[in-house]
Formats: sequence, structure tokens, C-alpha cells
Amino acid sequence: MRNTASAISEFGSDAAEADDEASQVLHRLAGRSVVSILDLTREELLALFATASRLRNAGPRPLRLLAGTIVLTAFFEPSTRTRLSFESAAHRLGGAVLSVADMRTTSLEKGESLSDTVVMFESYADVIVLRHPDVQALHDIRAKGISIPVINGGNGIDEHPTQAMADWYALVNWRPALAGECPGATDRISLCVVGTPRRMRSLRSFLLAAAVHFPAALRAVTVVSDEPEPLDADLVALLDKQRIAYRCTDDFDTVAGEADVIYQNALAPADGRYQPYGPPVRIDAQTPLKPSAVVMHPLARRTELGTDLDATAHNLYFRQAAGAVPVRQALLLAVTGRLSSELGSARES
Repeated sequence: MRNTASAISEFGSDAAEADDEASQVLHRLAGRSVVSILDLTREELLALFATASRLRNAGPRPLRLLAGTIVLTAFFEPSTRTRLSFESAAHRLGGAVLSVADMRTTSLEKGESLSDTVVMFESYADVIVLRHPDVQALHDIRAKGISIPVINGGNGIDEHPTQAMADWYALVNWRPALAGECPGATDRISLCVVGTPRRMRSLRSFLLAAAVHFPAALRAVTVVSDEPEPLDADLVALLDKQRIAYRCTDDFDTVAGEADVIYQNALAPADGRYQPYGPPVRIDAQTPLKPSAVVMHPLARRTELGTDLDATAHNLYFRQAAGAVPVRQALLLAVTGRLSSELGSARES
């Protein structure tokens, strides 16, 4: 793909050449599973963003690009946004949806193995979106050679790759220069992460994407956590390899005013439930943020993020949530091989 950053520097562009190039890049994903954010290249990720923008700007009328395709969403942990946004993405593209929203309604409750359950899923659908509390479960399923694409909807504390896609889509919408190969000094961001990435899959996938796909976008990374080692060995190795300056601290008040982007999370999966976790930090209208700073949060929130930020320019978290559907639409089209370079002609009449 020619300069991918230029192709998406203005989201909403309908330039036919850029559209065709994004489609050509995404054809590589046909039939592939996405278990980690690292399963995608930077070029593929940016092409997904460009396609998501085309889908978003196509308007509310349904498309039929997934007609005849069945998407199975199997969530063995609680979910509202991820499951419903994938199902919305499928429906908006004319696909059909089968949904497992509660592990207790499956044969796993009878003692069936997850592997056997997934074999059955292969017979029922064309793509599976799977969330499971076991960190290794999705890796094992892929290693056994499943015949249809599997998309990770969150595997324990390990990763949440499509959340990271929505996160970086929101960031690149906010500041398009971040998608460039060499953002200027004034465009690069000082990033503050509030939480414990080695226990919080959304933060972990977000930082993995930052280190591998967007290292040039970062001036520095600060991790605010009450744990002495909030980063796992893989994250540390990647940050070091990319020569990204980072520090860990438990003092949010000291660093809050330095950050261009603050990404906060306060929930982590544990023992089949979501538990409050991490430092007791609250971000609200009284927090001394940079006037231009934005706050990100994967949601759902509790008291750690004040609603008095909702109507301010600091709020990027609602745009994160809004972008999840077109990003997941683009991904479903790519992995099922149903991506068309003529999205406009696929609208319902």
C-alpha cells in the first residue's frame, strides 16, 4: 500500500485509489484468526481504520456485504459493549448472528470440553467471536487448526485486541498525524496509563499496539499503578526494543498535568468476575489536566471517571465506544473475505 498514513490522514475521504489499496491490504486477512493485536501488521491495522471510516461515513442504511454469513458470538465472561457491538456490526452488514451470552447455557456445563464445543461452532457459523476467562484457551483453539476465523473478544487478563483497535482508531481520528511514519515533535504524545497492564487486558493490548505499531507516535509512557511491577516481561521487552522511554509510579497527581493522553482502567477479570483493581485514582473536572489533553477509558466505568468530564473536550472515551462498531465491521469483512472495494454499490435499495 502506498503511504498508508496519507490514505487515512483525513478520515472520510472517498478517494477511490486509497479505498482500493486498503481493500487489497485487507484481503490478506481472509480466513485468518485474530487472537492478538500483534496478529496484524501496522499496514493492515491502518487499512482497517480506513475501511472503518468508509463504513462509518456510508450512513445508517444497512449494507449487504455479509449477507449469507453467520457470525457466532460466544461469550463465557460478562460483556455488554464488545458482544453487542460485534452483533451490531454483523447486522449492519446484513449478516446473521448466533449468540451465546452465558456459559451456563452451553454443554460446557455438562462437562464438554471447550475444544469439542468449538468443533460444533465450526459447523454452525462462518466466523466466531470468542471471549473466555482462560488466558490460553484461544491460543490452544487456533493451534488445533480451526477451519474458520476466530476473533478474540477478550481472553482472561491477556489481551483484548479489538478494543485496542477501537482505541487507536479513536486516537488517530483525534490526531491523524499519529498514523504517520514520523509524526512531528508537536504531534507525538506523552501517554499516561492508569492501571496495571499485566492484569488488565485492554491496557495490555493498547500498549502492545503502541509499542509495535505506533512507536513513533510516542514521546514517553508513564504507567500509574500501585503495583511495583505493573508491566509484564513481554511488554517491557517490546518497549525496550523500540527504545520507548517509560516509567512506573504510584503518584498520579505529579504526572497528570504532563500527559497528552490519559488511558484509565479500573476493572480486571478475576475468578470469573470483574473486580475493581489498581490505584485509587479519580479523574474528573477537578483534575489538573493539560487543556488539550484527552482521557480514554474502555468502559464500563464506576467512580474512577467523573461524569463531569463527559461534556468537555477531554472526553475521548465516548468516541472510543462509538468507533468500535465500524472497526469491528471492517474486521469481520476482512476475515470472512467479504470486503468489497465498492461499498457504495452494496447498499440496500
